[in-house]
Parts: sequence; C-alpha cells; structure tokens
Amino acid sequence: MASITSRTYFENYSKLILWRDILEPEGFMWEKLEKINGSEEYVLGWTYDDGEFQICLQTFGEDEPAFILDWSHEGNPRLTKLEAIKKFRCGDNWAYTKALIAESVNIGENTIDRIGRKRWEDYQQSSLDMSPEVRYVSDPLFQGIVDQELGTMIAKDYAKVKFDEMKFAQEGEPESAISLSDFLSREIPQNKWVVDGLLIKSGKVFFAAKAKAGKTTLCLSLLKSLVDGDNFLGKFDVEVPDGRIGYMNLELTDGQMQEWVTRQGILNQARVHFWNLRGKANPFRSAISRARLIEEIRSLGVKTLIIDTFAKIFPGQANDNSEVNRFLVMLDDVLDKAGVEQLVMLVHAGNDAKKIRGATALTDHPDSIWYLFNDDDKNRYFSAIGRDTDIPEGLIEFDPITNQLEFTGAGKQVAKDSTAKSKVLEFIQKNPGSNASLIDDAIGGNRAFKIKIRKQLIKEGLVFTKKGPNNSDLYFAV
Repeated sequence: MASITSRTYFENYSKLILWRDILEPEGFMWEKLEKINGSEEYVLGWTYDDGEFQICLQTFGEDEPAFILDWSHEGNPRLTKLEAIKKFRCGDNWAYTKALIAESVNIGENTIDRIGRKRWEDYQQSSLDMSPEVRYVSDPLFQGIVDQELGTMIAKDYAKVKFDEMKFAQEGEPESAISLSDFLSREIPQNKWVVDGLLIKSGKVFFAAKAKAGKTTLCLSLLKSLVDGDNFLGKFDVEVPDGRIGYMNLELTDGQMQEWVTRQGILNQARVHFWNLRGKANPFRSAISRARLIEEIRSLGVKTLIIDTFAKIFPGQANDNSEVNRFLVMLDDVLDKAGVEQLVMLVHAGNDAKKIRGATALTDHPDSIWYLFNDDDKNRYFSAIGRDTDIPEGLIEFDPITNQLEFTGAGKQVAKDSTAKSKVLEFIQKNPGSNASLIDDAIGGNRAFKIKIRKQLIKEGLVFTKKGPNNSDLYFAV
C-alpha cells in the first residue's frame, strides 16, 4: 500500500477526481466529440481562451491522461490529473497540490470529495499534539510546507557557496607569501611621494570637508600642480606622476567647471581629461558601465584620478559599513583593472569637520585623509593625517593675483589676529578719527585682545593716532 505522503498516493487519489471538477473551475469549456469504442463514455474536447492564452485538450475517459493539442508545446503531450491539478489549480506548487488533493478543497461536492474531507479530518484531528517527526509522515500538508522550506534553505546555502566561488574566481588567486630576505632584496623606488608628505605613489587619498567649504577649489589647485609640476599650495613639492590625470566632476555644471579651471591657468592641458557627469548616469552603476569605464580609462592612459565626490557615485546607505566597504572594494578593482595608480576622492565631513561623514569604512580605507574647514571668520585651514602623513592644521590663503591657494601653516590664533586687524583697519578707513571705544565695537574678543590689535596696527605703520578731546586717542589709517 502506498504511503499517504508518497507521489503514488496522490497520483491514485487524483484519479478519483473528475476532469470536469479539475478543468471547469479554471475556465475550460467542453464539448462531446465522439464515443470511445466499446464504451458509453465520450471523447471530450476542452478549450481555454482568456484573450491572451489559448489551449485545447482532449480527454478519453476518467482513467486516462488528457492529450495536449498545442503544436508549440514541448515535452510530453500527455497530462495526468495530478499534473493538471498542480499546474492549473496550484500554480505548479507541489506543496499546495498535496494540500488541495488531501483536503479536497474546492474540487467538488461529490461522494469522493466528502470521503476525502472525512479522511483528512482523521489525519488532522491530533496533528497539533504530534511531534514534528510523526506529523511529517502523517500530515501531507505539513510535509509539503517542511519540504518547501527545506528546499528554500538548501537553495540559499548553496547559492551562497556558488556566489563565494564566483567572487573568488573574479578576484583571482591570492598573493603568495614571500620571505623577508626576498622582500628586502627587491628593488623598490625610494622616492615614494607624488605630493611630498601628502600623496604617496600608488596611494589613495580621501579629502574631507563640509559642503561649500572649498573642496573643489583646492582640488583644482591640486590638478594644476600634478599636471604642471608646481608646488601644491605653494609649499609641498610635487613629482609629476606618470600618465594622464583624470577629473570626474559630479558637482559643478559644465559652465562652472570651465570657468573655474580657466582660472588655474593650466599649461599642459593635453595631460588632463574630464568627465563632466553632473546629472548624468553613474559610470559605476553596473558591470557593463564599469567595463566601459575601465576600457576608456586605459585607452586614455589615465594614471591619476580625482573623483568629486564619493556621495555622487555611491548609491547605497552611507552609514552602512558593509555596503560602503563592498563599494570601495569594487572601486579598487575597477581602478586596478583600468591601470589607475593614484586616487584622490572628495568626501563630505561631519558637523565638526574633523571626521568623514558616514560609515567608518571611509576612514579606514585610504592611505591618508586631508581635511579642510572654515572658521567663523571664513578663514580656511588644511591638515592631513595617515600613513607617513602628519600635517598639522594650518591656514590657507587665497592670492587673487595668481588665483592660487597658499598654505601658510599659521595656526588659528595668527589667523584670528589677522582677521581682527583687517576688520579694525577697514573700520578706521571708513571712520577716520574714531576713538578706541568705537573701534573695539567692530571686533570681538576681550579688552586685552582689542588693545593688542590696535597696537599691532600702529607698530606695522598702518594706523597712527592724534590726541582728541579729553586727551583721548583718535585713530587714522595711513
């Protein structure tokens, strides 16, 4: 005798169900064609047509499979009742098919159906009190659900194995170990800097600043230094890197970028290639687009790439370390295949401007991090930290004549004094003959600081005094 959980059992049980009870609920129309030889039964023609799909079947009594009349059908043209129930009534789902047949749900109200439901109630009456092992062999619905879930779990685990194998194949064989003596005997160029103390050869730099702090301006200054060999920020020596320089602009309009680059006065313009991508498709969005980008970078001979900014090429959750790390690994892979040796990528800083905004993976990944921030008086300060990189915070000044930035290295106090002196001098120029009280209202700080600023202006020969009413000092600009 077949087990209630076996396919044979359900094959036999499905034969007790009439073709009409299987096909009519699904919209099949039937007609008598001819009598079956030696029988009172007829060959029945079944037609299904919902305006989108059409199919015809023929049945030769209740004990025989149906025959599929469809010239485009591939495979066995014979259709058993079990397969018909599975495909037409249960969405080709085996677990649902078992449950439907065992429970005789919506298949009719004939004696067979009633017997089926009665038997099913006998199987189910104590199923909730059974152990899972006993219920599995006695409850077809439970068995179907378990089998389906088991198949899903096995498929997920196996899919992960196959995915890991695919990733390993894409990444290639890991680098083999090398002995210390062999490593030390290698000839490695000792001049390791592209930008002295800031950008190492074959290195990655992430440049962090808050929005509108001047990241792009500073990076365009870097671009000129890398192309023409000028000292970066007027202080850091530059060894012009091999190959061309690529600049991926996702922030400025084409017009803005053209204007800003023109100010730099770049001489060796043929060594620079721009991707102006504001509002355009992300070149890292898919495997196909990445392959095209790799081919383009290689064909152009770009060896150093500046990306402005990370936020515009990363499509995921910025605070998710796993997502960010996967993207950075992918980015490294693209740049490696493209032959890019140096990367400078702009990222947004947090509220205090001393940390990269988002996942900590952004801080861990580069060789060094540059920081740029503005104080309340709009003075700009630059600093850098990283492997063999340690540039203390110092003032950056803009030269309007050369359109270049210069790193003075001055600290915040010097910058504060300079800003205060400029404010006081401007006030005196506009209000000659002002006394100390009026002048002090123009700047912040305590009384001692204000006195110091006025004395510095006099000492530098920018301001002089005359005696006024009540022997007070009146200030005039030179």
